[in-house]
Amino acid sequence: MNSLECVTARCLLGIYWWMGLVPLPLSSQLMWLLLALLVRCIWFAYYLKMLWIGVSYFWDDDGLSISYMSGTALFIGYSLLGLLIQVESALKHRTYERLDNLRVQLQLRMQRLGMSRGCRRAWSLLLLLGTQIGSDVARSWANAHYSISPVHIISLPQKWLLRLRYVQLLWQVMELNQRARQLRHSLLGLAAGNDLWQPYGSQEWQQLQTLRLSYDRIYECYEAFSDCYGWGMLGLQMMCGLEFVSNAYWIITEAYMSQRIYMLIYNGNTCFAMGTLVVALFWYGDASANNSRQIGCLIPKLVNPMGSKRYNDLVSEFLLQTLHQRFVVTAKDFFSLNLHLLSSMFAAVVTYLVILIQFMLAEKSSQATPRPEKMTSND
Repeated sequence: MNSLECVTARCLLGIYWWMGLVPLPLSSQLMWLLLALLVRCIWFAYYLKMLWIGVSYFWDDDGLSISYMSGTALFIGYSLLGLLIQVESALKHRTYERLDNLRVQLQLRMQRLGMSRGCRRAWSLLLLLGTQIGSDVARSWANAHYSISPVHIISLPQKWLLRLRYVQLLWQVMELNQRARQLRHSLLGLAAGNDLWQPYGSQEWQQLQTLRLSYDRIYECYEAFSDCYGWGMLGLQMMCGLEFVSNAYWIITEAYMSQRIYMLIYNGNTCFAMGTLVVALFWYGDASANNSRQIGCLIPKLVNPMGSKRYNDLVSEFLLQTLHQRFVVTAKDFFSLNLHLLSSMFAAVVTYLVILIQFMLAEKSSQATPRPEKMTSND
């Protein structure tokens, strides 16, 4: 399992590098820096080309329908999001380096405490990537039979860069969740062995202090993570909401009007591919907050009436720390990624979908109503 984790991590790191999802190398590594700049220039040129194509669709067609406008807006939005992620990755070198150092320090601290376990992330992420490939195969098959989207092929690199961004976020959130669970198990063992009528000495204080510092290190990792990827996560969630609304609208219109199976397959797999990534990230984000709550519930069990004042003061400080420093995955503090937000997003998608359907019915009725003939001078 460790070998699979190591191979998967190295392969993903190489993919992130070629996708421009990691910061630029230091100026001391001149050759790697020049190569990374070349890769970024290629991606910037690609996204500018995609942006130009999207804008040209608005200018070339005079009679814009709701479906056409939503699809073009989605295409332009993803192009702008790709540019944002490229800029964010390039400019966050210090924050990325700080996050990486905190993760290494946390891993070493867990190893010294005997709490280090392997994080079983590889199989989950490989399964998730397999579903993305399967969805793209189904979408490509449907598009080849009916020519649904004229930009399907050229937009695949754009789609995969955003998907790999999700995988990059999931990999680190899953690791932090694993560290939090290890800390929770250690606190649970300490609480289970707590004898209320046995005075605690300096050894117990040092053990609890080490666990408190580990909690503080995990919290710093979450803060650095949100700072490093916050703007990209904010853009991803906004575009995902628009993606769900647009594709759900297209599915309903096809089922209502034409009932073309290829359109249903294409749009359905698009929703499924993006939905699995969004649900996975929100699921593990909610698990982070749940780990923090469970750790906070264990702290009061460590109070010892016969213990020293120094020890009980440390327990009180630890409890206050868990109340004010929670393990939360946020998008630049605009919102927290959890299941409650996911349900709110679903409600918002349904609301906007109803609005689009009303526009669709109004557009169809206006097209079906015959226009009155112009009066002539002979009438």
